[in-house]
This record gives sequence, structure tokens and C-alpha cells, in this order.
Amino acid sequence: MLTTTHHRCLNDDSTFSDTLTFRFPPGALRFTDLTPGNLRRRLRDISHYRYVQAQARGEPSPTIVAFGTLAEDRPLADLFPDLPSTTDDDERLFSANSFITYTMRTLFRRGWIRYERGDWQPAVPPARAQWQERAAAVLRYLTGRRRILLRSERPRPLDFSDVPFAVDQDLVPLAPCGFLSDFVRTRRGHRRAPALVFNSAYFLLEHDDVCSRHSALGEAHSLWAAGGVIHRPPLFHRGAIWQHSDGRWRVGRLGLNDMQIRLPTGLELVPDDRPATPDQLPFALNDANAAPVTLYNRYYGVAQQGRVVGHTPSDPQRLELTVVDRRIVGLKQGGGLALPHNGFVISIAPGALSPDAQHNLRRRLQSDLLLAYAFARPEHREIVQALQTGPILLRDGQITLDDDYLEAEEQFWPSRALANGDYQIGVVPTNYKTDVDRTRAGRVGLGIDEQGDLILVMVAGVNDGMGLPGVDSFGATLRELAEALRAAGAHSALNLDGGGSTQAYHHGRRALIPGDRRGEPGQPYERMVPAMGIVE
Repeated sequence: MLTTTHHRCLNDDSTFSDTLTFRFPPGALRFTDLTPGNLRRRLRDISHYRYVQAQARGEPSPTIVAFGTLAEDRPLADLFPDLPSTTDDDERLFSANSFITYTMRTLFRRGWIRYERGDWQPAVPPARAQWQERAAAVLRYLTGRRRILLRSERPRPLDFSDVPFAVDQDLVPLAPCGFLSDFVRTRRGHRRAPALVFNSAYFLLEHDDVCSRHSALGEAHSLWAAGGVIHRPPLFHRGAIWQHSDGRWRVGRLGLNDMQIRLPTGLELVPDDRPATPDQLPFALNDANAAPVTLYNRYYGVAQQGRVVGHTPSDPQRLELTVVDRRIVGLKQGGGLALPHNGFVISIAPGALSPDAQHNLRRRLQSDLLLAYAFARPEHREIVQALQTGPILLRDGQITLDDDYLEAEEQFWPSRALANGDYQIGVVPTNYKTDVDRTRAGRVGLGIDEQGDLILVMVAGVNDGMGLPGVDSFGATLRELAEALRAAGAHSALNLDGGGSTQAYHHGRRALIPGDRRGEPGQPYERMVPAMGIVE
């Protein structure tokens, strides 16, 4: 049975914060990805979102180009079988989505593209025959399926060889995400319509988040398991919540070194602190000395050098695979491979695999690009569903937060300006404020009480600087969220995705006002999300 309570708290600065608390049995909750809706509507929405961001950065006449990636990524050879698949930095691409994003960014960065009479046209120099083929094929695919949209007030035609255009910020690959309201609308009247639907997972949102050719805005990342299948691995050592086969929920930290990974050849990789059988290879995580098999994620370099390195160590002999979710999306020989926010790299020294095994792996990647994951440690092997976000808010009834907690314990590392004037892209979510008791925002926290029931606490908030005193709820700090969960009876709790994504529908009706304002105080916008929690 689902119960709900509402509480309004008056803050010290004369603002208020509205809190909704839901309580439900452990078997009622499941996490799932959201099926994307109409692509043109989603492209228009994200173009508006990025247009407002560009204006806020000081661009007087922004030009935004958004294009939709495939809802289900496919091997590059399926869509573009005759095109060269190697990038200028020698990564061989297997993913159609990665190839489309790489091609589009290169065309705009080099000014090899025009928009005239409502149509996109390649403008690649005649001497670059391979790039002429790539440009023509990708633009034909995107335009023929209406998967690309331009938002600009500039006069046409647009020649991007001389139009100011911030490629990293204003060219937007859009992943499969959607509106919770659309999902709720389609389920109304169903015999088993959900009692509660709410946003759940972290996803790529800001331009720093999608710096990789393997990334797209709106893509969920980090651990998601459902029905006993691990669909996304835990990328960083962060808080997660999971359910065992006996129905009990637990909160704890998981990371890549808690996984075992089966390659398409059947070879398994296991953490180097676990016993390995003869047909398994041990791996190290973020090893600066490059163990025979090493996994690297975006956190590589922080523990050793106090900064994000952003790529694997250079080594002409190493074979490296870029992985996103369960897909191998790229291969490179020689190291120096860029690390995506939403994935990791498997780096293999020549002695780790026999020549036959390495040949077999390369051959198998022609037709099979899927990995399989399992939990490596006995205490995790009965997990049937799980979600990783972080940070952990409560353990054994005690609040775990302090000023250094997110960076020291949960591997949050936002982008930052360095003392030498350089700008360093951090670890996703790249713009997350890591204080625990100063920043108020929309918040979502999920807790477990002593009886095993679940408690969801949601605090409505507004984009920073957009709140109207006396009108809008001003959100909560992480510490205030933890205190609210403890007051509701939780003894362990995890922070879920919040901010402008905070939203819920209770029996088909909006339960709280979304916090996204897009520069317009008093005007709420529903933000697209890729994943949700459902209480039935």
C-alpha cells in the first residue's frame, strides 16, 4: 500500500521548501528505462534548452543544431558498411551512434557543412574523398529520417566555415530519453496503471558530460540491473541501492572492481583481489603502472595526481576496447584512448592474451560486440535489481555527509578551473555542487526503514536564481534531505537524481512542480529523463 504525506518547511532566509514523502512495501518498486517519445518534439525541446544556456553564456545570437542518435545503437557495419571506420586519432569505431557523432563534430569543427534552402549540404574539400563519403552518408541518414534540427535566427544560407559556432556546446547529440508525462498518459486507464512514477538515474546533461564521441545528451549511466540482468555497470565507486532475491533492499557502494566481465570470446575478466580460474584474467582498476589487464574510467588520475587525466596511458603495444553499457563501441592499438563519462576502457597488454586469443578477439568483434556482467563478490550475487546514483545519505540511522564526503568517498569530481588557467573537465555529473549543507535544489532520496519498507522523499526546487520567494519551493541541501529521510524513519538512504529533473506523478497526476525554469521565473518546464522508478 502506498501512503503519502506533504510538509512545508520555512527556511531561515524566509523561503519555503515543499516535501513529499511516500512509503510503500519493498516489492512494489522497480527501476526501468523510459521509452523515448516523438523525436521531433524531443529535438525541439533540447534545442530550446541549449539555446537558453547559450544565451546565458553570452552568445548574442545562438545557433543550435541537435540530432538524434539511434534509440538502440547498432553496429556501424549495419548502417554504413562501406565507409572507413577509423578516426583521425586511430580509434576504430564499431558503433553507429559513435560514428555519426564523430562525423558531425568533425564536419562542424572544420566548417565542412552548409545549411541552405532547408537542407544540410556537405562542404568537404575535394581532396578529402573519404570525408566526402562520410559526410554525404551521415547527412543523408539524418535528414532522410528527420533526425536533425536547426534553431537559429541567423539569415540563410549558413556556411559553418565562417559562422561562429561553439561545437562542444551547441552541437547536441540526443540520446533516447523522454517525458514522464507521456509515459503516465499512455498508462492511464490501464488495469495496472502505476501508483507512482518518479525520475531516478543520473544522466548526461551538460556539454562537459558529452565530450566523448561515444556520448549523447540524455544517456543514463552507472549501475542499472533489472530481472537479474546487469544492463549498465557501476562506473565509479559510489552509492547504490539494490534488492536481493529475498525481496530485501540494501544501500552500499559498488564499483567496476565489484564486477566480472565476459568478453564476446567467452573469456572472463575478474577483479585482481578475487581468485581467478585458468580461463579467467585478473584486472586492475585505474592502475597508473598499467597491469596486464587494466580497466580505466574517468576517475583515473584523481587518486594518483589529484586531477582527471582523461585518457589511458600511451603504450604502442596495448590493445584497448571502449565500452558503453554492454557494448564494445571502439578499439584502438597504442593507448592514449579518451575516456568517456558513460563508459570505460579495457586495456590489454600483449602478454596478457596469447596471439591466438588476441586474433580470436579481433575476429569475434566483427560480429559480436556485447559484453556480459556478473557480480564478482558472494554478497552481491543474489541482487536482482539495482540502481547507482549517490551519495549515500544514511547508514545505520546516521547521516554520513561532511564537506569532503562527495569527492573523498563517492568519486564526485566536478569540472573546475585550474590554478594555471586551464579548464579541467571532471567526472560526471560534471557540474554537481559537492557541498552538503549550502546548496538548495530539487532533491530525491530513497530510504529503507527497519521493517524493510521503502521511503521516498522528494523536495521541490527551482534552478539556481530562478525561484520566486513566496511562490516557489526552494529545495533542500543534501544534509536536509538526509534529515528528512531519517525523520521519516529511514535507517539507510541514497540520494537519487534531482535538480531540474525532480518530478513525480501520483495516480496519474503531477505530484510536484518541476524545477526547470530555463531563464523564465515562474514558468516551469518538464525536463526529459531516460529512466524512472515505478511503484505499482
